[in-house]
Amino acid sequence: MITNNRIQASVENGIARLLLDKPARLNALDGEMLEAIERLVGEWEATGVTVLIVGSTSRRTFCVGADLAVLARMNEATMREWEMLGHRVLDHLEHSPLISVASISGYCLGGGLTLATACDFRIAADTAQFGQPEIGLGWIPGWGGVERLARAIGVNRAKELCMTGRRIDAADAERIGLVDRVAPAADLERQTSEFAALLAGQSRAALQTIKAIANRGRTAFQMLDAFANATLLNDPRGQAAIQRFLEKSK
Repeated sequence: MITNNRIQASVENGIARLLLDKPARLNALDGEMLEAIERLVGEWEATGVTVLIVGSTSRRTFCVGADLAVLARMNEATMREWEMLGHRVLDHLEHSPLISVASISGYCLGGGLTLATACDFRIAADTAQFGQPEIGLGWIPGWGGVERLARAIGVNRAKELCMTGRRIDAADAERIGLVDRVAPAADLERQTSEFAALLAGQSRAALQTIKAIANRGRTAFQMLDAFANATLLNDPRGQAAIQRFLEKSK
């Protein structure tokens, strides 16, 4: 089944697949895509799905985060609404009873990395690249990106990646614990499917209980980034950086 022209979705043997399919924009997320993700996760929760694979139809990219063409049209109020939407969707995914596995190929940047860290597990192709480039636009990672990254790799490493915008490769991502496994790019789908099948073969109730216990103590985000980015939107340096990026991507 296809939910819209930017996301492909299917279910087989208790395993759901949600594939981002916006290759011309490197799977940059817009509001319709976020709402579709939230809707699908809710539907799968209600129909007995055990495992969710979040991936891409393209080997070139997993997701580069928010679509800057959308953000360029925002003001302070709509930016705040956008940040709150992203928080709601990714919080839902993180705390969902579905056991989620991010299958990461190519670019995994910005909000795309935050989407990946909202999943329970991350398997990456050896060609994958990771980073939080928002600092180059005068922003900070939104949607809980700073906090999720800090929980995944530790506070100092998260601050370094967020404050420098530096990219790391799959080998470094595995070394610091950002991903759980690295696979040859040509073998990523098979390894992800096998891991998902292993999970799906376990007791659904036990899996959900383990996830709930492991996630206990993760308080709701205060959403400070929503208000920070709404304010930073007015920074002239950030506005100029966005325009330069959009010109390059034409």
